[in-house]
Amino acid sequence: MSADLLPPLGRPAAPRRGRLRLVAAVAAGLLALTGCGAGDNDPAAASVPADGVHDDAGTAVHTESAAPEGLGLGDRQDERMAEAAAERAATFGFVRQRAATAEEIDAAREDSRDRRADADRTTVQPAQCKAPLTALDFSPIALDGAEATRVDVGADTFTGTGTVEVARLTGQGRQDVERHIQTVNALRADCREMTMTVQEGDATVDYRLEVSDAPLSDGTPAQSALVWERTLASESEPQLTAQVLTAVTSDAVVMVSFVGRPEAGRKEFTLIAEEMLAAALAAD
Repeated sequence: MSADLLPPLGRPAAPRRGRLRLVAAVAAGLLALTGCGAGDNDPAAASVPADGVHDDAGTAVHTESAAPEGLGLGDRQDERMAEAAAERAATFGFVRQRAATAEEIDAAREDSRDRRADADRTTVQPAQCKAPLTALDFSPIALDGAEATRVDVGADTFTGTGTVEVARLTGQGRQDVERHIQTVNALRADCREMTMTVQEGDATVDYRLEVSDAPLSDGTPAQSALVWERTLASESEPQLTAQVLTAVTSDAVVMVSFVGRPEAGRKEFTLIAEEMLAAALAAD
């Protein structure tokens, strides 16, 4: 994957042209289907203590410390919703925040088109799982022509990155979202364990992929959710874990993701993601 990293979260982020590294939302498909990912030499995923986001019982902990000033994204629907989700994330300690530029969103869309054209370098077993796994490479900001916003969030207490993406839906966009939800359901039902071989130049890399249900709360705002783990075939511990929750309204889609170490798939991150979704929907 040739995407550049966003400037490290927590530093002043001067707008710059470049590839937006999709470390979370598109991660559900992109990182599953490629040999690179968040946490692979990623400064945003540097090892840090992990005890401030959740308590000893493993439940999400609300914190009042160091909430950032507003991002000032604007008054479009997608901007309001994304900023509300980011503000809610800050109350859980995710105070390092950065919004993607318009140029980066355009580059992400181009990357998405390139990946669809390059799917042949990946082999998946069982073979019938390749189509839904490839289709999982979905992100609200990748919807062509849609008004869309993305904010990455980070915390000193989490080894990885969180993301919220919001896009306004048109007729085609709504169909794309419906396909994504159907894809998630197909993977959860029929493709919970897979092996994958990725062609990297003259070499190949083998992975194991495991898909599981996100531990959603009763009354969750999410209409689609999953957790997946990617593990090098030669290793026993997961290389990367992602949890992805999606909510859809009549004219918008919101996706919240956490990508990083195995704790990204735990219940406390489900709770945080649900709170971020709820905040975004309330700002609609």
